[in-house]
Amino acid sequence: MKSRAAAAVSFPFPVRLITFPLCGFLYTAVLWMMFAFLPVHLKAQGLSDAMLGTVMGFYSISALVLMIPLGVLSDRVSPKKVLLAGACLLFLHLAGLRTARSGYAFLFLAVLGGLSWAIFQTVLQALFLKVLSPARRGVKIAVFQMGSYLGFGVGPLLAGTLWGDADYVGMLGFALGGAAVLIVLVLTLQDSDPIRFNLGDYREDLRQPRALAFLVVWLIYATHFGVEQTSYTLLMRHDLGFSNAQVGWSFLAVGVWMALMAPVTGRGFDVRQSVIRLLALGLIVSSVFQVLTAFARTLPEMIAVRLLHTTGDVPVILAMGIMTAAFFPQGRLGGHSAVVYAVRTLGVFAGNYAAGWVVPLVGYQGTFVASGTVVFLATLALLPWIRRVLHMSEPPAPEPARPGA
Repeated sequence: MKSRAAAAVSFPFPVRLITFPLCGFLYTAVLWMMFAFLPVHLKAQGLSDAMLGTVMGFYSISALVLMIPLGVLSDRVSPKKVLLAGACLLFLHLAGLRTARSGYAFLFLAVLGGLSWAIFQTVLQALFLKVLSPARRGVKIAVFQMGSYLGFGVGPLLAGTLWGDADYVGMLGFALGGAAVLIVLVLTLQDSDPIRFNLGDYREDLRQPRALAFLVVWLIYATHFGVEQTSYTLLMRHDLGFSNAQVGWSFLAVGVWMALMAPVTGRGFDVRQSVIRLLALGLIVSSVFQVLTAFARTLPEMIAVRLLHTTGDVPVILAMGIMTAAFFPQGRLGGHSAVVYAVRTLGVFAGNYAAGWVVPLVGYQGTFVASGTVVFLATLALLPWIRRVLHMSEPPAPEPARPGA
């Protein structure tokens, strides 16, 4: 009996918080069921590459506009209620996509989808970090991120296989069902108590040199996500002739690989406590294989290159979660998570928009070469600054912290 109790205590992820990675899995799976083939659907509706890039960019820019207010709101009211509103917006967004036909209708729906995206990207992780204790933080954050990685893989695979028997609109019916389940699942999340503070407190937190370095790196790195959102599926479908199912399998392979890597990477951080090494190595590996994506020709080659690319992505994304938790006071993590994701989203939008305009000049392959090169050169240029200012000492937390797991 005693050994069982000891085992339960040593388990790295609190069982009572398992709904957090489950919500991350379901939201990401539903989002990428929609996202993975949305560029193909938009092309089928007659949208130009420039309009396609603009629609994809509107997901990012609409998320950006209200991301920080929503993050601050989640500090001052129930984060769980904010997440519930986000799940409902996702449902309405998917329902609208089933009937939209014009570019302007897609732009409006992108705003709804972007707001939902803003809420889940910021508030879900912020709420999780608020109820989490610092002990074995790397592994716990990695397990939380596993849910999103698996959703990223499963969503496009489901979309690709379902679309084989139906069409994109028919496939969205299954995504709607997933969004309805997500609404129910959000109701089971552990909530945190709101706190009172001055908005100036956020400004003081962000004046830290390490916070500025962290945000600059994220802005540049995130541009490659925008290129992937706009060009990855079209590269495989239009240039390489992959089937929808093959596109789905490539996403699944990447998602499963990232999910397997996450806890190993998190445990490595807990042992070494070196966030700079985690970040720098990840940026270099990610950017090099982003460039090499342009030279893959077969499905096995594409999967191999993307697995190596995401071998860099996993430590960078984990470093984001670790630094967000370590650099900012616990009670204000909603607002600061929003700042982190707002900067990331601005980078994604830049990548979306740039890809839409650059594709006619260099093709889908060229966008991967350009985005990987930009991140690689920026990493080399910023590395001395990163090494000088990033450190992991905990910030002061004047407000009492909610007991964590």
